[in-house]
Amino acid sequence: MRVADIDSESEAIACSIDDRGRLAVTIDRSDRLNAVDDAVREETCHLLEAVDDDAVRCVTFEGAGEKAFSAGADVDSVADRTPAEALDVTPLYEVVAEFPRPTLAAIDGYCLGGGHELALACDLRVATTDSEFGFPEIGLGLLPGGGGTQRLVRLVGEARAKELVFRGDRIDAERAADWGLINRAVPPEAFDETVESYVDDLASGPPVALKVAKTVLNNAEDTSLGAGMAMESQAFGFLTTTEDFEEGQRAFQEDREPEFEGR
Repeated sequence: MRVADIDSESEAIACSIDDRGRLAVTIDRSDRLNAVDDAVREETCHLLEAVDDDAVRCVTFEGAGEKAFSAGADVDSVADRTPAEALDVTPLYEVVAEFPRPTLAAIDGYCLGGGHELALACDLRVATTDSEFGFPEIGLGLLPGGGGTQRLVRLVGEARAKELVFRGDRIDAERAADWGLINRAVPPEAFDETVESYVDDLASGPPVALKVAKTVLNNAEDTSLGAGMAMESQAFGFLTTTEDFEEGQRAFQEDREPEFEGR
């Protein structure tokens, strides 16, 4: 997908890319509190699988309107599925988690169920203090089915993960930050500036090093300490051969900001 094709709107998502390489994806279903339905899943997957990685430095996800990042999966979109068909809800979260560039969920409002799983699939999460987090699926006789149980327990530990899943209650952004569920909880008036500060760092950072660091970090949980250290060492050695490393050295010596090209 060419850069010129990114700036567009579809039925379920709006997307654009700026001159820094920030690919902004907005769930555009404010009338349904940005519930994640088949169209959101399919269009987001298509976008991330088709886009030219070299044109993108980072990806942000947000919800349209002023009430929700996403209030969950659209129940109507999964109610009539067979057990085998229900598995089709998971590819979205894997595509987001495995996208080679850093991803950031910019959360303002409800972040529940399938929307919460989308946020967890991102690398970083920033939220307003007005936001609420939870997994209400238990009230429907279900459990989080898009990686929520697995990513949640890795972030907050077993006891807190079970509390969120078993009780189906919501927690506020300050508790979510205290638990390690999100990176930052900020007042609404500071939200845009905080998101921009994250984007600036990600978009101006060395693309190759960020891609390699994401791979190493994503595999850390499922790797022994010895294997992880070996993987990290190999990654470090590889990065010393890149032009970005040379630029970083020059910039440090010349007391200026580096200009990384992703080579």
